[in-house]
Amino acid sequence: MSRAIRMLVAATAAGGLALSGLIMAGAASAAVNGLGTHGPGSRHVAPGTGSRTTGLSAAAPTSTRTFAGYQTAVPAGSATVVTASFAVPTLSCTTTDRAFAADVGVPVNNNKTVSLAGVIIGCSNGTAVSYPSVLVNGTETDYTANPVAAGDVIDLTTKVSTNRTRVQVTDVTTGVTQKIIGAGASASAAYIGDDALFTSSQALIHVPDFGKLKYRNGLIDGKTLASWRPHAYQRVNSRGTVQIATGTLSTSGLAFATRYEHS
Repeated sequence: MSRAIRMLVAATAAGGLALSGLIMAGAASAAVNGLGTHGPGSRHVAPGTGSRTTGLSAAAPTSTRTFAGYQTAVPAGSATVVTASFAVPTLSCTTTDRAFAADVGVPVNNNKTVSLAGVIIGCSNGTAVSYPSVLVNGTETDYTANPVAAGDVIDLTTKVSTNRTRVQVTDVTTGVTQKIIGAGASASAAYIGDDALFTSSQALIHVPDFGKLKYRNGLIDGKTLASWRPHAYQRVNSRGTVQIATGTLSTSGLAFATRYEHS
């Protein structure tokens, strides 16, 4: 399934910036038999879902090039709902463009593609810019004309059944909601975390200094994230240096934080 190439405007009349030429990785784009850089024409394979089953321990994080967070397998074809909330972090930007996506997603159809709701968070020409972005069965829609601000509280929902798919991003602070309802699919996993982005030439985008991002209210099918015993992932660069570390799940089972370590 081809990933939608982000061909975005460089700036709006209002002075807002957009990150140009980006492609969303979709949850931890690590092939089952090893890591790989995904771009146009590749298929989504969520981390380990080909060989894992629901109930795997979350003890030691697995390193990937493209994801930091938690994921679990779900019964194939089940109606799956993933929700979480977070506050948009304040970025420390340099002149180098960097970006990632904070999202909740459901890999579908044997991990061939993904549906997700999230926010692109990045730096463009030294300026912080964040905006909602969703995928429905691999088809991407970016809301660059509706940016979100640092400190805004964001609610994310991805719901997949064989009848229909719903992805929704709500800026609780401003009351603005972006929602798309599309065709159904067969769920195979569910995740919450930080996705990597690629340029239109398939180059992996490095990580901006976002400090810490805390996911709250993490639920899968109305049950706490922890109750699924999800597996943890941390993002590393080509030398194995941790770029985004993933914290342990809270005692409530609903929350965890990702932390910037290295660009």
